[in-house]
Amino acid sequence: MGFASGIKLFLYYLCLPIILLLGWTLHALAFVAAPFLHLLRIFLHGCSLPFRFLARFETLYIFFGVACLIGVVTGVALHYSSGFVSSVLKLDQAPATPGRTLANYRAEKQKKQAAKVKMTMPLIGAPPKIDGALKEEYSDWLRHGKGQGKKGLLSTTILEEDDSSEAGF
Repeated sequence: MGFASGIKLFLYYLCLPIILLLGWTLHALAFVAAPFLHLLRIFLHGCSLPFRFLARFETLYIFFGVACLIGVVTGVALHYSSGFVSSVLKLDQAPATPGRTLANYRAEKQKKQAAKVKMTMPLIGAPPKIDGALKEEYSDWLRHGKGQGKKGLLSTTILEEDDSSEAGF
C-alpha cells in the first residue's frame, strides 16, 4: 500500500461518520417533507394541464403556422409582381390632385365672412320697414271672438250616446 492509498483510506474513514450522519438526516428530511413534495407535484401537474391539452393540437398548430407562412409569402410575391406588371404595362394612375390646404381654407373662410359683412352693412343704418297694415292683419284674430269663427259641423260638439244593448251586462 502506497502513501496515497493510505491517505485516501484515512480520509474515507474520517469522512464516513459525516457522510452517514448526512445520509440519515437527508432520509429523515425526505420522510418529513414527503407530503409537501406530493402536494407540490400535484400543483405542478395541475399547472401543466393547459399545456398538455394544447400539446394535443400540436399538428394543427404546425399546419396553420405553415399555412399562414405560405399565405404571407404568396401575398408579398403577388404584391410585388402585380406592381412590376403594372409598371411595365404603364397602368399606373396619374397622381391625385392635392386637396385644399389649411391656408386655402382659412382664406376662403375670411372671404365669406367679408362678403357677409358687406351684405349686412346697408341694413345697419336703414329704418325698420314695419307697416301698420301688417300689424293689423296679424292682430286681426285677437279682435274676433273664439266662438264667432266658422259656423258648421266643426264648431259643434258631438255628444256620444249610451248603448242600451250593453246595459244588461
